[in-house]
Amino acid sequence: MSRPPRILTIAGSDSSGGAGIEADIKVITAHKCYGMTALTGLTAQNTTGVVAIHPIPAEFLQKSLSAVIEDVGVDVVKTGMLTSAESISVIVESIKKYNLKTIVLDPVMISTSGSALLPPEAISNLCSNLIPLATLVTPNIPEAQHLLSYYTNPEASPNTAPPVDNINSMADVVDLAKRLQEQCSTSVLVKGGHLPFLSDGTVARRHKGDAFVMDILVLPSGVVKIFSSPFIESNNTHGTGCSLASAIACNIGLSQSIPTAVLNARNYISGAIAASYSLGKGSGPINHVHNVYKLPYSKGHFIEYLINHPRVANTWNEYVDHDFVKQIANGTLKTENFVWYLKQDYLFLIQFARAKALLTYKGATFKRISDYASYLTSVIRESALHVKYCAELIPGLTEKDLQSTSEAPTTTAYTRYILDVGNNGDIAALMVSLISCSVGYQVAASSRENEDTSVRTGQGNVFWRWVEEYASEDYAREVQVQRDILEEMAMGFGVAQVEELVEIFRKVTEMERNFFSAAVESKPLS
Repeated sequence: MSRPPRILTIAGSDSSGGAGIEADIKVITAHKCYGMTALTGLTAQNTTGVVAIHPIPAEFLQKSLSAVIEDVGVDVVKTGMLTSAESISVIVESIKKYNLKTIVLDPVMISTSGSALLPPEAISNLCSNLIPLATLVTPNIPEAQHLLSYYTNPEASPNTAPPVDNINSMADVVDLAKRLQEQCSTSVLVKGGHLPFLSDGTVARRHKGDAFVMDILVLPSGVVKIFSSPFIESNNTHGTGCSLASAIACNIGLSQSIPTAVLNARNYISGAIAASYSLGKGSGPINHVHNVYKLPYSKGHFIEYLINHPRVANTWNEYVDHDFVKQIANGTLKTENFVWYLKQDYLFLIQFARAKALLTYKGATFKRISDYASYLTSVIRESALHVKYCAELIPGLTEKDLQSTSEAPTTTAYTRYILDVGNNGDIAALMVSLISCSVGYQVAASSRENEDTSVRTGQGNVFWRWVEEYASEDYAREVQVQRDILEEMAMGFGVAQVEELVEIFRKVTEMERNFFSAAVESKPLS
């Protein structure tokens, strides 16, 4: 596995888990990047607001940064709440000392609930020393106004920035973004989530069902890119700013251009809001991991997952522990029933071989085509054993006699289903449709071989050879190759695909069980 992008988030902790470091790590993980942290402060907060802030001493922050950067290394830095001018100075020094090139700076100044998160005296340090080192700055509209107010009048109190109410149109937001970019010289993304608009460009003060959210990206070249998406009316928007910046940082780490990184991050956030669920009494968090599907099995355990799936487990046990197998092992099966099974299984193997031939057709590499061709060879060898076995049990019975046998309904249903999967499904579906037979026979035979069976071939059990064949090391090796290939495929399966494969496996396992039942209940066929 190649090394994932290393994302360092320098931010405060949100005890409620919706924003700050906690949100950043969730987002970074959801983007399959490696997340690291350097804490600037602790907050006591929940969905209703910030109760208290405890700044981390700048000396400790400096040690955290050095420890992480010197050992693990950093590809992208994302900053959030910085708590103090001293902390900002430490961060600036570390960026310069370690020559960190890519910084996504989220100028967290005010929480969604209205709490001040950056003291006024730190804003000067932020604007004069840290922002010039950033690759991208991502203020929301109030933060952009605060920053612009400082740049245009650094002597004035930051608290005198004009309110959001001064923004009356989309054109005002574009103008704000362009003016801020001119002042700070780096790429600027002004986030408009606080202020949805209608299609005519006016602020959506009512009727937000038809509104959309607009974000403005201004690049150092002067290029302006406008991103818009439908406004999602939700109370669960806590942490959207932190999460958007982190998602952008990850996308840049994944070698996306800034505009593409922003576009994909916005889509991620929209999905996170839409998939959120209410927690707490105030502004609930977004669903940071909405885009992550965790496979319900670990690497190398897909087949085990299929076998033990609630829709499969009982049928599987009825299949591998079937009376047919027990009667073979203890020698009590009637010879005519076993001959019926061998004849039908010979017909089954013809169609099984055709299905395995489809694997070679679907193989994408010479290695896989070779592997699949070996499956086909093993089936042909198995069919030859059936011919020999039948001739021993019924002297004079030939392969031509087997070929002229009428297919039983259970045989036809099973084999045609597999061929249908092979013709209409992908290679994974075909592999799953074949694996129940291969693995099931091995499990059934091995469990009988390991029992203290009193009747074996040397003691008069003419059927024991069946147990020996499917419990043999040679057969186990053949099955293991099939298992390994399917397990390798399984790590790339998606949500819907896994469900489809479970259903295929359930059907073929049921058909295997029914095939054994038909053998026990069989009457001679011509």
